[in-house]
Amino acid sequence: MKRHSIGKKFRKIKALKKADPQAIIPEAPEQLQKYIQELTSKGLKINKVQYAMFQTKNGLSYPGLIATEPIMPKDTLVSLPKELLLTTLHAFESPLKQIFMEYPQLFSPKFLPQWEDYQFLAYLLYEYQRGSESKWHLLISNLPRDIDYAVFWRPEDQAFLEDKYLVKLAKKQHQDFMVAFKTLKYITDKYRNLFKPGTVTLENAIWLYTHIVSRSFGGQGLKYVTMVPFCELFNHEQVDVCYDLSYKDRSSNYDDVFMSKKIVKGQEDVDVDDLSLSSSDNSQGSEDDISDSEFVMGDYDEYQEFDFDSYKNSSFRNFHENLRRMSEIKPLPNEEQEEFYQRVQNQQQFLNKFRKEFNIKLNIQRDVFQLAIDCKSFLFKNIDFGDNYSIFFLGQVFQVLDATIHDFFQEDKSSAKAREDIKKVHITCTVYKDYLYGFLNNVMKQPIQQKINMFAQKIGRRLTRGFETVEQVLSQPVDRRCEFYKSDWERDKFVNFHMRTRDPFEKGSQVYFCYSRLSNRQMLLKYGMALEYNKYDSTFLRVEYLKYLKNKEAIWIVHRFKLNKFKRFKLKFTVPPYGLIVFCKSVNWTLYENSIDTLFKINDLKLERKGLLLARQILVEENSKFKDTIEELEKQLYDQSVGYHEYFAIVYRLERLRLYRYNINLINICIVVLDRIMNGVPFLEAKQKTEYDNEFYETNRNVLNTYFEQMRSTKQLSK
Repeated sequence: MKRHSIGKKFRKIKALKKADPQAIIPEAPEQLQKYIQELTSKGLKINKVQYAMFQTKNGLSYPGLIATEPIMPKDTLVSLPKELLLTTLHAFESPLKQIFMEYPQLFSPKFLPQWEDYQFLAYLLYEYQRGSESKWHLLISNLPRDIDYAVFWRPEDQAFLEDKYLVKLAKKQHQDFMVAFKTLKYITDKYRNLFKPGTVTLENAIWLYTHIVSRSFGGQGLKYVTMVPFCELFNHEQVDVCYDLSYKDRSSNYDDVFMSKKIVKGQEDVDVDDLSLSSSDNSQGSEDDISDSEFVMGDYDEYQEFDFDSYKNSSFRNFHENLRRMSEIKPLPNEEQEEFYQRVQNQQQFLNKFRKEFNIKLNIQRDVFQLAIDCKSFLFKNIDFGDNYSIFFLGQVFQVLDATIHDFFQEDKSSAKAREDIKKVHITCTVYKDYLYGFLNNVMKQPIQQKINMFAQKIGRRLTRGFETVEQVLSQPVDRRCEFYKSDWERDKFVNFHMRTRDPFEKGSQVYFCYSRLSNRQMLLKYGMALEYNKYDSTFLRVEYLKYLKNKEAIWIVHRFKLNKFKRFKLKFTVPPYGLIVFCKSVNWTLYENSIDTLFKINDLKLERKGLLLARQILVEENSKFKDTIEELEKQLYDQSVGYHEYFAIVYRLERLRLYRYNINLINICIVVLDRIMNGVPFLEAKQKTEYDNEFYETNRNVLNTYFEQMRSTKQLSK
């Protein structure tokens, strides 16, 4: 078990699970008290937690749950009967079902991935207008109106983020919501018997939709989007609190071995932080959004791919012109007719031979050219031309193939030699593909879907344009013969819902729930908040790579297939920037001078060092573009004039800078250790503490362990 993980280090810095001296336990709001009393009468059980108020560093208050006594692993903190949970199924089986059936364009999974959210929104609005007559009156009335997320921030507040790509994505999501709201308003206005005037307003829709997005549960045994009463009071942090479901035929999903964090066979080397289902499964959304893509749109005229059809047509024209000239035989002065006929016959035989040799030569040229095309076709089908690494390899391969074809057609290279050279290139491409796939699968954790033709990715993924008007949504054709919903909705089979902990908490500490593995970018787009020292945070480093391309073929590929202008690398706290290092090695890698394995493994220390130096240079250059420093932003977090939106924007910018500093330090540590090894220092001594480790020495060695083990293997092989 890893004892010095980055998660443990960050939790120690933040004093998570420790008593919070700033916490206040006030009397709960009257409406909340009524809510808890009603829930308790229907089976809610609360254990060792209580409503409390907490503070940010600058004194902004927010509600949460506090430990009223020491909490131990395996404790159940909250239990509710299934009947108290509000799900999409309630919405579908309500009087609104007729609306859902009539307008599947907004409410059916056949049309929209957010169909459950929109059904839920319509149902919450419907139940909200019913007031105390609604079964869900206290749940809805206890949803605060003063929370939002970055999608609904004012433009001046979004500007605090200082991230044009994040703001662009937030605006795109806001636009999508507005189209959905206007569509919902148009539909509900037709059902005055179900919706009172003044119910479906933008203010009400934003209020309730915010809670659907930020406070609903899903996955891990729950069949539908679900609201869990009282549990919305748990705030998010990197703790090991998860929800569990109990059944009639078995106690719960998780047994005591799991809940007590005992090591399970096969997980001996897994970080204990990553054993929590609550923090690993069902991650919300994907940060690999392409809203920040900028594609190369111009033409590139300094290189032309060899066109065999044009060559063939030109050869035919030249051949026939030569044939015509050679066929023009005139009698010579004083030449006997028999001699003339003999000369004509000889010339005809020569021309027949000339024609045959021309066709044979052209067929051989076509065959050799086709071998080169087959090699390129292999790359089209198996390599994503727009990935972060391959453009350098592809450019060199195209260059070698084109040079081989040129030399062969100019008769500077024999057919046998050309075939041999192209075969060598094809084998090299196969080896590259295998190493690339292995790297993506095992190191980057981005499995290749080999059933999909990679050529689909060559033109680059484009951001799908959403609907811009109500008319566009509702004009989608509806075939009434189709089933737009399940005929038999599956029922949740569990009996009770539980919030359980695998972590201990001191009395007086805030008790959190880890919603999922969320970066600060995702949290802002979903919850309107960001965390300091977020283990799962990441930021994108965008590199303008065209300046690193050394041959015209590579530049032509970028323009021909309209690839992205940037290579994007995700910087994390949990792993070194492997992708960036491979990219930087690719810049310095030469076909047939360096072996393929040196790109994806540490098998050439000189090439590795060049890659690390360039990676550091790129990181330092990008880091210098930020106008603030870590120290300045840390100070701003204590500024009492800063409001909630600006506070979390500062946290977002601060953590982005910390990610850059941390990754720069990791690269510097790798360079120092590599230099020591190249100077003959024994490996165990070489990887000892450096000036860039600071107080993170043990944690850094944990993060760099896999990378350093490759160094160790390379050093042993070199001996």
